[in-house]
Amino acid sequence: MDQAEVEELAIQLRGDLLASGIPGVTRVVEGPAPDGTRSVELIAGGIGFLVTGLSAAASVAQIADYIQRWREAHPRRRRVVVSVEAGAAPRAAGVSGTAGRRSALLVANAAYQDPGLSRLRSPVSDIRALAEVLGEPGIGAFDVETLTDAGESVLRRRVAALFADREPDDVLLLHFSCHGLKDQRGRLYLAAADTELGSLAATGLPASFVSEQMSESASRSVLLVLDCCYSGAFARDTPVRADRTVYLGEEFRGGGSGRTVLTASSATEYAFEGGRLTSYEAQPSVFTEALVHGLRTGGADLDHDGEITVDELFDYVARRVREAGVGQVPRKWSFETTGALVVARSVRPATLPEEIRADLGSDRPVLRLEAVRALADLLAGGREGYRRAAREALVRLRDHDDSRQVRTAAAAALGDVAAQSPAVPPPAIDPPLVETSVIETPAVETSVVETPAAVEAPAIEAPPPPRGVWVPVMTRWRVLVVGAVGLVVAIAVTIGIVSGQSRTTDSGSSGGPAFGELLTSVTLSHGGSIESAVLSPDGRWAVTLDAPKDQAAARVARLWDASTGLKVATFDTDRGVIFSPDGSAVAVAHYEGKREVTTVDGEPMGVLMGGTTTVTLRNTSGGEVMASFTGHKGSAVMAFSPDGKIVATAGTLASEKPFDSPIRLWNASTGTPLATLAGHENGIQSMRFSQDGNVLVTGAAGGVTKVWDVAAGKATATLDNAWFPVWISPDGKTIADTRPGDKDGFELRRVPDGKRLALVTKDGSFAGFTPDSKAYATESKGNVRLFDLATRKARAILTATTEGDPVFSPDGTLIAAVTKEVGPALFDGATGQGLTPLTGHGGTVTDLTFAADGQTLFAIGTDKTVRKWSVKR
Repeated sequence: MDQAEVEELAIQLRGDLLASGIPGVTRVVEGPAPDGTRSVELIAGGIGFLVTGLSAAASVAQIADYIQRWREAHPRRRRVVVSVEAGAAPRAAGVSGTAGRRSALLVANAAYQDPGLSRLRSPVSDIRALAEVLGEPGIGAFDVETLTDAGESVLRRRVAALFADREPDDVLLLHFSCHGLKDQRGRLYLAAADTELGSLAATGLPASFVSEQMSESASRSVLLVLDCCYSGAFARDTPVRADRTVYLGEEFRGGGSGRTVLTASSATEYAFEGGRLTSYEAQPSVFTEALVHGLRTGGADLDHDGEITVDELFDYVARRVREAGVGQVPRKWSFETTGALVVARSVRPATLPEEIRADLGSDRPVLRLEAVRALADLLAGGREGYRRAAREALVRLRDHDDSRQVRTAAAAALGDVAAQSPAVPPPAIDPPLVETSVIETPAVETSVVETPAAVEAPAIEAPPPPRGVWVPVMTRWRVLVVGAVGLVVAIAVTIGIVSGQSRTTDSGSSGGPAFGELLTSVTLSHGGSIESAVLSPDGRWAVTLDAPKDQAAARVARLWDASTGLKVATFDTDRGVIFSPDGSAVAVAHYEGKREVTTVDGEPMGVLMGGTTTVTLRNTSGGEVMASFTGHKGSAVMAFSPDGKIVATAGTLASEKPFDSPIRLWNASTGTPLATLAGHENGIQSMRFSQDGNVLVTGAAGGVTKVWDVAAGKATATLDNAWFPVWISPDGKTIADTRPGDKDGFELRRVPDGKRLALVTKDGSFAGFTPDSKAYATESKGNVRLFDLATRKARAILTATTEGDPVFSPDGTLIAAVTKEVGPALFDGATGQGLTPLTGHGGTVTDLTFAADGQTLFAIGTDKTVRKWSVKR
């Protein structure tokens, strides 16, 4: 028996246990028994599991009965011995699997009796916001106590109470927002409402007292947060020490373990006016505001695992404070910490590991089965975010996957078989789908299941292993069940393969999917309706746009993992979004300023007045902002260079009076500016790069189009009465612009000088160049035609009425379009002949994109499903 066989059999055992209705099965490595178990033998060379989450004594009999029936379903096993022993119940798990209490004390002192201490501007409101997010059961799950403008004696008692009578697994959080003061000997005090500058030792809360309470507490998970103004760290007329630093690391080092200290700043500045601190210095709000934002939005979940650790929270807050430009440098100290201290759950769904997402997106059922196994492991793990993400993905596979094997395996991992069949005959193995050789081993002994008299529960029939899933068999195993309520079961396994079923796929032996065959369908977990949706060029990501509440309102955009249907991020946008060519980033424009709705020709129209727009780049894997580009007048238009290295942005404000309206080029990786293309005197409405990225064509309000040499940063042509939208052929040699007003047609012009090649007035609107740049498409009343670029003679017409522009495959041999007759459909790129409809969408399809290899097509629409089709001919 090799290790691979051991692993396969162990995975199958876990799957069967989950299918029996056991809530969770966690992998245990060889070594000491986990906490809460007794006499657990982890056999060398075997695979161990820890089954958790049982809520009643009846589960003992349920597990024992199931193991017995599982053995009966595998008659070639030699021996199974099961013993059951009742013991103490472990405590319920909380955030990140911790069983202890979670308590927080938040102190906000804004008003002071001593006239030498100025009033702080915003700690009370900040603390309220922090208390709300920490107390939210789905985020911090803390029991929160707040103190506002409390005296020294009250502070001392409440701090002591926070740390008293604690258990090692309790999680404690203490937050101060107040003045920090130093005496002549350099000792730090936290200012209470009744603290007197001239009598710090008697009226201030010593940092040493807080440190002692932390050290003496039994808790090994303590977080101290100081959002203090140290501008007053020295009382007036007190000699200032040579250094200007509050040594917080030394103040709170102490002798305890498991402590982390976060501070807004440790620097001191001395600014007194008439014996009082200047009000400018008293602003300890940016830091706490960043804390609240990171927790409330989930932005501090930097590794996208669904949990926010203290290290992640600090990194997020430090970056936000740095971006705010307030001159603070947050600091962090950790003392004898072991493991990650989880501050909160993330409101954002966890992003599944890349290898699982790749398997989920595969068109091969065997790989999706591997994904089911990996998802089941996550479902049984101790990380709540991954458990939720795994459960959602498994539900989606169970309900929507086109493979029966995958659906069955997903249902088994979720325990659906047990839920649907509480009483079924003893499990039996169906004939294998593909016959394999069998190593016969005679059955020698029948196992006996013994349960103590104290545990009485009805036997629950165990379900059969899911049909079509690879089912290995065990020769010998030992089980020890510990605990009566809140049970913990440890299973140690020594495995030998006796027989099994081979993996099979649903694709048959036809050699691959047929042309136009649906490969996958993923439904986005969006609870409401959407107005439109777009896909990344690789079909890997999607953005949905909700309908705005009025014409001037921003739209809610949601970023999705299109392979799993799980949401990645939510943000606002005022001009849609665009994806980078490789799908790794998405550019978003959001306006800040006055918004109004007016009426033009009897129709409501949104007007953005006097504000500016910020363009942000977000990574698609987690939705975090990678770079921000500010200062765009009106809204903003954006374009990526085809290699994804450059982002071009420009303001869209249209005005009757000319003004400077530059196009700015940015490094897409670093966010640093590369060049400014000056010359336009009105807002930019349209722009596109050539395929090699060397040419950029831009169309502005007022009918001025410019052709730019990107490397030189100069315009090679300025074209008047050439209106937007504008296009450029992939080879960068031809551009198309629109005729003004309600005039039909378009112009074809030469690059780089903009010389007119043709004025086309009778063929409808321009609809795009073909990938080889040898032809172009036009659209008129839903009729799409292809014209030879050199001769401008029609060469094909699509045999359907379309809605929207056609989409070409990378080699131009196929055209995808949404038709009025059948919805999305495929056409021959040379003749326009209809090839096959792509049926199944329940709403309007709003985006189509071919994969880079031209073998598959992705579609998305208002039914919130992403469908992947085979288009290989």
